[in-house]
Amino acid sequence: MKHKEIIIIAILFSLALTFGCIGESKPTNETKLDVEQGVGIVGKLKVDELHPGLEGYISLDVRSNFEGEGASNVMIAIDNVKPFKIVECGGEHEPNDNRDCSGQLDMDNGLPVRMHKTKKLIPGDEINVFWRLKAPGKDEISDIALKHPIYYSTAYDYNVKFHQNIIFMSQNEMIKRRQAGEDYQISGESGNTAGELRFSGSTQQPIIYFFDYSPNSGQEGNFNFATQYLVENKGKGFPISDVVIILEYPKSGIDVDTSSPEGKPNYEVYGWEKWSDFNNLNEKCNTGEEVRNCTDWIQSILGDGYKHITNNEDHIIVKVVKREDFIDSFSIYAPFVMTGDERTKLRDSNIPLKIYSFNVYAMYRYFTIGKDYITVYPVRGI
Repeated sequence: MKHKEIIIIAILFSLALTFGCIGESKPTNETKLDVEQGVGIVGKLKVDELHPGLEGYISLDVRSNFEGEGASNVMIAIDNVKPFKIVECGGEHEPNDNRDCSGQLDMDNGLPVRMHKTKKLIPGDEINVFWRLKAPGKDEISDIALKHPIYYSTAYDYNVKFHQNIIFMSQNEMIKRRQAGEDYQISGESGNTAGELRFSGSTQQPIIYFFDYSPNSGQEGNFNFATQYLVENKGKGFPISDVVIILEYPKSGIDVDTSSPEGKPNYEVYGWEKWSDFNNLNEKCNTGEEVRNCTDWIQSILGDGYKHITNNEDHIIVKVVKREDFIDSFSIYAPFVMTGDERTKLRDSNIPLKIYSFNVYAMYRYFTIGKDYITVYPVRGI
């Protein structure tokens, strides 16, 4: 008996190595989201085989990018549903009938039954949403297979962050490096979080500044420069809202350019407002669903991250790109100064090179759409 038991155990152990632990499923052919996706459909629309007058399911797996900031106010919907009915809340419904039960997700109640909605998807979250459909009867489709196109879409509030270190170098240091044959054309590191709108820094680096080394030199003056960024829509859809861009600059040594060659501060000439002014003016934004207070919308998107904005508001400027003005690729330009106090300190401390960090955020509501087919197969009589 003992010999037989040992053989059985060995066989089971071999099967476990071959197929994996019993009760544990392994993901196969897992779809990974691209870095240009904040939220994406994992795989395709899953469709049951349907027959006239009978019911089946279609479903979608929706994932928030693990390398992103998370999405909020997430809507998943299907369209072009007729002549199918949606079976939910104890009955059959037309696609745009409002739901009178709780539904699958936390914001489903009261929405049309073709839609599902949730408040938040944290990075890496994945949800499955489904609809129970009733196919049209055989009298409606005759005795042939019906291949029906159906559209599925996602819409969600999202934000991306671009971080860039910008190198400032004194003219003397640049000359010294060049004469020594050393590399002086250096740039600071930068990076985006995952999302559809991608930033790239186009600021020429290093930024070369000058010192006044005359015998009677005292306080240095402000040194003007600008940061420049290319913004590109790299996603598979498009923003359906205004796009709010927030630029956070260093707390010391850098300030916005308040010179007024056109009768107003130079940063305003390029469409920027200081955060405090923007907040106090109660600016309105088209969120893709409604027109509402911009700062309230920004807070709903950023969540806990909104505290960082308010805690650093003295070093934040903001601009709104209106939905009707948005194009898939555009540049933004922000004028700044290195303050006279900062330049004097660098000169007197003999600091030839310094790195300053800038952060840029973009907030928007994004829309994507896909297409698949439902086929209803006729039931053949005997």
